Amino acid sequence: MVDWVSFVHKCIYYYGHLIGLSNFELDWKIGRAYTTKRSTAYAIFIGLMFPTLLVFHWSGRTQFKAVFGNANLLHEYVMVLMSGLRISAGLLTLLSQWRSRRQVMQLSRSLFRLYQERTEVKRMCQRGILTKFCIAIATDCVQVWISLDALDSNVDFSMLFGQFLVYSLTSIVNLAVTQHYFVMLFIRARYLLLNRELRKVIDEANELSHRPPRRGVFICRCCALADRVEAIASLQGRLQSMVQKIRDLYAIQGLLVFSGYYLSTVGTGYLGYTIVKHGLKDLGMSYRRLALIVFWFFFYYLDSLLNLFVVLYSLEEHQKTINFMEERTLFASGLDVRLEEALESLQLQLIRNPLKLTVMKSIPISRITTTSMLGSILSNCIYLIQYDMEYF
Repeated sequence: MVDWVSFVHKCIYYYGHLIGLSNFELDWKIGRAYTTKRSTAYAIFIGLMFPTLLVFHWSGRTQFKAVFGNANLLHEYVMVLMSGLRISAGLLTLLSQWRSRRQVMQLSRSLFRLYQERTEVKRMCQRGILTKFCIAIATDCVQVWISLDALDSNVDFSMLFGQFLVYSLTSIVNLAVTQHYFVMLFIRARYLLLNRELRKVIDEANELSHRPPRRGVFICRCCALADRVEAIASLQGRLQSMVQKIRDLYAIQGLLVFSGYYLSTVGTGYLGYTIVKHGLKDLGMSYRRLALIVFWFFFYYLDSLLNLFVVLYSLEEHQKTINFMEERTLFASGLDVRLEEALESLQLQLIRNPLKLTVMKSIPISRITTTSMLGSILSNCIYLIQYDMEYF
């Protein structure tokens, strides 16, 4: 039987090397991350090639006109701004990979060690990995189809090559986001297993606290539970440290991706208004091209929702850990001192080091901020439409 999860991981690994995002090797059998002259030289070549070729081949105005035949100046500014942000994100992602190369290698080793401890994580993440992979493939395929359809009647080698470069840099950002998604999906699965174990420990400790103590058996059971609590505390500390490292490693990419989603959503709302106002014929668009754009937006935002919810669900699992520890108030007095100290140490660890995920340490990620962002997007869409109605 084909192991699809391993196949997806291998595809992403080799694709990362192909587009220059990965600049080190990984031994899949033992989880050793190491550098080689071949991978380093190739990554340097790709990293220097993209900015050099873009200087000569990128022309945002011409390529935009190829997709939207008749567009006013405001349309062009909005779409070129979105394209420019994606290109900048791709170049900065490559630069960031070199700056944090050693930290990424250490993170890869830590993830592999966690995987070896509980191999059932692979089964737990299987559905999320395959879903993400299929949606990412569909998004990229539709994007390529849109580019080819737009250039069908305007075939020019320079434009085609420019589109290829823009697509390549966009793919770098998409792959970095995919890698972040897989890591957070893995960490969430480990938090699920941690909370299951903690739930059992809390229930056993609560039951033990309400039983009359029998000296020998009582102390043995308390010591066994204390050992399990200490193991949970150690694992929770490693997971939280790993999440914080990921937050710092992907800080720049997170800001650019966050801005890209924001501007893309505003641009999508404005594009919908433009189509209703002018019609497809005035914009030089066909029904086939409109259908492709609709499909691309569908997969693009479905992918963004996956990226968002895996982070929110990870935060919720951490909150469940805190809620479980708050049930200590239901325990009767009389538990062994070592078990009490282990439980208190874990609770203090959670209180002193709260888990907060932010974008560039400024924008917190939560359901409340997501709702606020949607309100801000709606307001900016209205402002943009009003400006169009007044001046165009």
